[in-house]
Amino acid sequence: KVIRINNPGAEQGAGIFFQEDMTCISLRNPSLRDCCGRILRDYHDKLIECPGSPGNHHNYPGGLIQHIHGVTRNAWAILQTYPDLEADPDLVLFGGLLHDMGKTVTYGMEDGETVFRGNSDALLGHTYFGVHIVQAYLDEYDLAEAFKYQVLHMIGSHMKEYGDGCVLCRPKMLEVVIVNFADNSDALLTFGIDVLRSMEKGEGREAKGAGLYLYKSMNPCFLPEDRQQE
Repeated sequence: KVIRINNPGAEQGAGIFFQEDMTCISLRNPSLRDCCGRILRDYHDKLIECPGSPGNHHNYPGGLIQHIHGVTRNAWAILQTYPDLEADPDLVLFGGLLHDMGKTVTYGMEDGETVFRGNSDALLGHTYFGVHIVQAYLDEYDLAEAFKYQVLHMIGSHMKEYGDGCVLCRPKMLEVVIVNFADNSDALLTFGIDVLRSMEKGEGREAKGAGLYLYKSMNPCFLPEDRQQE
């Protein structure tokens, strides 16, 4: 049995949303800052109610905004770890905050269970809808057309490989590679929290959603409860 420990609930989900809305202030480009803030505010209710995935990670109401928080945090940590990396922080933050906007269209909750809304995810995928949501706002700003496509590229190619989950195109900018790493790590490690928490030391178990078979450390000096207090 997998024990859910990450469900933030509506109240905490709103608190996480506030953090992400405040993160927009860190964007140096005034157009991107205003655009990002407007999107997050306009989609507030959907973001704090929507699940983060149909079953693998953050699969509960409020899971999407918690995942967005994790991805943005991870992406920023990568930038700080490699200060000599000439990656645009604005694109990384914008991409982290808005990469999964399309999930507000493709996923929903009914009777406590994640549901697909029609065949939208199967035929087009959340990256398609995410690009269109962001573009509808972005077109209102006086930005160079070529730069707008770079911004939209952050949304349309943030997943793994072309064709995986209806990804629109392969990543062609380092900024979206950073978001991709941040996205995958948050999804996998959060899923790992749920799986490992329900296991005894030395136990092995298939983590189906992650495509892994995981063992829990048998190190006698490893005390899981200490990690939870760090």
